[in-house]
Amino acid sequence: MPIRMVKDEDDSSQGGPPGGGGGGFSGGGRGGGGGGLLALLLGLLLKNPKLLLVALVIGGAFYFFKGGCSGGGNIAQIASKVLSTGANFDLKQYDKAEVFEPLAYDKNKNPLPERITLQQFCPNRLNQGEQGSCVAWSSAYGARTILESRKTGADPNQIAFSPAFLYNQIKLDGCQGSYIIRAMKSMKDVGALPFSQFPYNDQDCSRQPNSSQISDANQYTMLGYNRLTQGGDDYTIDLNAMRQNLAQGAPVVIGMMVGGSFMQDMMGQKVWHPTNTDYSMRGFGGHAMCIVGYDDYLEGGAFQIMNSWGPEWGENGFGWVRYNDFIHFAKEAYGVYPMGARNEAKSNELKVSVALVDNNTKSYIPLSQKNGNVFSTNSAIRKGTKFKIEVNNSIECYTYVFQDSLGKSTVLFPYTSKHSPYCGITGARLFPKDYSMQIDEVGGKDIMAVVVTKKPLDFKAFNQRINQSSGGSYAEKLKNTLGNMNTSGVNFSSGQKIAFETPVNSSDAAVAVIVEILK
Repeated sequence: MPIRMVKDEDDSSQGGPPGGGGGGFSGGGRGGGGGGLLALLLGLLLKNPKLLLVALVIGGAFYFFKGGCSGGGNIAQIASKVLSTGANFDLKQYDKAEVFEPLAYDKNKNPLPERITLQQFCPNRLNQGEQGSCVAWSSAYGARTILESRKTGADPNQIAFSPAFLYNQIKLDGCQGSYIIRAMKSMKDVGALPFSQFPYNDQDCSRQPNSSQISDANQYTMLGYNRLTQGGDDYTIDLNAMRQNLAQGAPVVIGMMVGGSFMQDMMGQKVWHPTNTDYSMRGFGGHAMCIVGYDDYLEGGAFQIMNSWGPEWGENGFGWVRYNDFIHFAKEAYGVYPMGARNEAKSNELKVSVALVDNNTKSYIPLSQKNGNVFSTNSAIRKGTKFKIEVNNSIECYTYVFQDSLGKSTVLFPYTSKHSPYCGITGARLFPKDYSMQIDEVGGKDIMAVVVTKKPLDFKAFNQRINQSSGGSYAEKLKNTLGNMNTSGVNFSSGQKIAFETPVNSSDAAVAVIVEILK
């Protein structure tokens, strides 16, 4: 009988980061949305009706021909014409990205620093000008440069990547916008090219890279990406997942609705304080930016943003958005796979522990080794007991969980094809998220398997091969399916947890752990 899956009760201890700073509709804040400039312009227009006609003509032309950049085309932005945006939001596009499986929200298992910044790896904050290319500025010039600078220790201004190389390949019609998912996919599949080899021109996005430039870009491909949401069909941004990525050196590319006081009023300001009017988002437009840090105690908690509107915006091109405000205005968040740091010790030792955690006591269910990679609970588990599987990894890997259900293998994780098995953000994870497994009274034992690999599996095809295997036991079927991928000579230990540590010398390496749950 398959183990029952039951929905977890709401647990505030698993909630968001500390603080929860931010406004809300009741917040006062500073003057709003270019309000002073707006009042001045309106006064002039009312005193000079002829100017009103001219303004309408100019404003209309700017709205239709520069729509992707105008962030909604309000008068303050039309007057400045310097704060372009260009992020397009489409749920079908966003849904194409796999969902990041976060670390357990446990301060003891996965402690996070109270504040972190990747600012030292950021290139100079430049202005994207009149082109709606913010997606490329946040992704290539921002996130990809940060990864490379952190990995190599090089000056980010010397190795910064070209926004034009990326944007010209992923643009939508009229050089006015794109989807962040297009940028992520291109940086993973094609790569990135240094700024010096592909200059930026905000008046033209027609130039395409030649074959030689594409070849050069291939050496700078990104490892991967995923979306940082609460679930496969829950598109609420997971703030803890963002903090976990940032704490391990991975910037986050976000799409956010901007306008009002986020524009001119943020010149020279550190923290954005939205006005009551801002919360309606009337006249706002989509804008992509790069999150490079967080501070849990800055005005109750805030994310640090690297923008593409030059050093005049914010403080030298950086600004802070409080957590609650971020939840309100942000629409998308993509984590990019970390690429390590120059001063980090490199290791090919795959160190993993697997444990069963009793939901009620929060303690580990004792396990003992039967033979090889097969383990069993020390005693029968009481009917109705709810538990989760804890998997803790030390280096980048992919994690899968299967179970034997009356002689048929099924997949427990990834939960769906939308969920990512990638565990490059290292630490302890609890499976399944938002659900628990519950012991029933049917049969004498349940069998589960945790498979850890160095490269992704087609887990559905893999599970099908397990079912087609001729092995007599589930352990034999799994071993036959792994074939040459199975890492030999692994030393396991057991007790509170099953633990192993083994050198990984092949990208095809895999280690399987089988757990029999007596009941």
